[in-house]
Amino acid sequence: MDNHQSNAAEDAVFVRNFAMVFAFLAVVGVGVYLLASHVNAGFRVTQDDPVAGIPARVAPVGQLNTSGAPVSVASTAPAPAASSAAAPVASGPGEATYNKVCFACHAQGIAGAPKFGDAEAWGSRIAQGVDTLHQHAIGGYQGKNGVMPAKGGAADLADEDVKAAVDYMVKAAQGGAKPAAAAAPAAAAAAPAAAPVADAGAKGKDIYGQVCFACHAIGVAGAPKLGDKEAWAPRIAQGADTLHNHAINGYNGKAGMMPPKGGRPDLADDDIKAAVDYMVSQSK
Repeated sequence: MDNHQSNAAEDAVFVRNFAMVFAFLAVVGVGVYLLASHVNAGFRVTQDDPVAGIPARVAPVGQLNTSGAPVSVASTAPAPAASSAAAPVASGPGEATYNKVCFACHAQGIAGAPKFGDAEAWGSRIAQGVDTLHQHAIGGYQGKNGVMPAKGGAADLADEDVKAAVDYMVKAAQGGAKPAAAAAPAAAAAAPAAAPVADAGAKGKDIYGQVCFACHAIGVAGAPKLGDKEAWAPRIAQGADTLHNHAINGYNGKAGMMPPKGGRPDLADDDIKAAVDYMVSQSK
């Protein structure tokens, strides 16, 4: 009898302890469920309608534009800085004509041309009057101060464009204009000198790069371009002595004009001859 009562007591204790553990686990389980439901509430909202959510989840990151119309695309990348080497835009026909033609001589004072912005060199010329300057620029001029080929050698220029270029240079000499692109074309004009491979002598090539390129690189005043075989052929046929004489003493003919020593009287005759020989060697 005592054993039966003892077993019943132990069973009661076991059931009670088991019930307490089960109740505790149930409470913990409910708490975890509620916590998970709260944390996952935002995600469940997007998943409530699985059919409606599919297009958004599988949408491509971009679309092909087949309309032909330009599409503006936003970018977070910083805009590239403007290049300082970009060519300035001419402010008018005078500046444009100067940058296209006149700079070849007036930027460096070739053939006695007054340099751009040189008030002293331009002073005596301005004193002659603008009409005289226009006449010399359009029709050409040759005097003790230098030579000026008609329209700077660009016969296709309109008279009004030439006058505008003169006015632009006069204004600059009086302090009212700046050479926006005078230096850039001069540097660009020197580029063709690097193209030829052969070399008729370091001295001739050096003189060409210092002086002759200003006209012969782009054909100013009828000068045959370096490497232009067709333009050089009839000149080469005259013989080296004739070419040397024209380059040293100057030349003015139907095909163009050549100021004595390219406007550099300080150069030795042998230097001029070397430059001529170099250009001939590159143009056969």
